[in-house]
Amino acid sequence: MISFVFKLIEFPGKWYNCHQVRKNATFIGKAQILRHAHIRPFRGSTAKDIIIGNDFRFFSGTICSQNQGKITIGEHCKIGYDCKILCANSICIGNYVILADNITVCDNNNHSVNPQDRALMYQTPWNSDYRGWKYSQSAPIIIENNVWIGSNVRICKGVTIGQGAVIAACSVVTKDVPANSIAAGNPAKIVKTDIDQLPRLLSDDILEQYGK
Repeated sequence: MISFVFKLIEFPGKWYNCHQVRKNATFIGKAQILRHAHIRPFRGSTAKDIIIGNDFRFFSGTICSQNQGKITIGEHCKIGYDCKILCANSICIGNYVILADNITVCDNNNHSVNPQDRALMYQTPWNSDYRGWKYSQSAPIIIENNVWIGSNVRICKGVTIGQGAVIAACSVVTKDVPANSIAAGNPAKIVKTDIDQLPRLLSDDILEQYGK
């Protein structure tokens, strides 16, 4: 009974958040958005700068675009708990990409690295335009199809992760990762290749039981 009442109270909050999130991005197909998942275009960005494909699941965290940074997410993707996708340039995520929990994908430095610039920035008002990401170095991030990213990973600006790759938990990715390889460590290094040649554990006909 208590569980039922709790769900009844929580439902309006979930519905409202999902409604707000859908206004802040361009969705192509169905999506499952949990209550603590947020999408925020601001400082010049709009919902047209964030495009999300069909069968999208977003558990919690923030997808944020500034200064018309382009975020595209393909079909059948999942973003786990407490993840952040922060874009001032371009972040392109392919189909069948899985982000576990507490992952940061950031295509910019958030602020200038030069100490004189930072000293000036700190003296401006909190809502000053000079605190925006456009005053930092940025470079596009590309995550190709069928990539699996483990928990507590950070993916830095200018990185391309090839199709079928796996990023091990707690890695910091600062350089490109080839297709069908595993990268691990800080900074991440290639620890295994040709994972597409590993023995199969699932049969190709399993989707038939779901009518697909």
